Amino acid sequence: MIEILKKQYEIEEKGNRLFKINIEKDKLLNTIDFISLNSNFITLSQIACADWIEDEIFSLNYILTTDRRDKNLMVEVNIPRVDSKLPTLLNLFPQAEVMERDLHEMYGIDFIGNPTLYDFALEDWKEIPPLRREFDTLEYVNSNFEFRKGREDNRDVKVEIKRRRAEAKKLKAKKEAKNGSR
Repeated sequence: MIEILKKQYEIEEKGNRLFKINIEKDKLLNTIDFISLNSNFITLSQIACADWIEDEIFSLNYILTTDRRDKNLMVEVNIPRVDSKLPTLLNLFPQAEVMERDLHEMYGIDFIGNPTLYDFALEDWKEIPPLRREFDTLEYVNSNFEFRKGREDNRDVKVEIKRRRAEAKKLKAKKEAKNGSR
């Protein structure tokens, strides 16, 4: 299967089960269609996005998996962060609908041809998409939520982890003492 693809594409082997192809955005549909028809990479498992704000691009990885789930192929495409658009993969993989909706909502990427790019998890969201790196989480929380001061469930994470570890250590010692006395 990989040998067939190596004739058509420059494939980088990332491990014995993981391969990668870099393509231009205008070749996305044809490339994924060719791969799914001419190899056993037949399942779209995931579409992952990295925000490279310094380079002004989003890097999307379309993860395709073989029918036996023994190998994965990443098809990577870079698109500009401004006016970020790609064609939908709905006609090739129905499961792309949810993945594209999520990426649209979280990064602001438009998937041309996907009719379901409306509120998904964030109802009436008017801010910068929350997974874009310029989104300031602290500023958003400070301006939209009351602080948790005075709440019983507001705990310092580091202190709480230490407390839980000490508690677990005591329980373990107690069990060992109980088992040793038998």
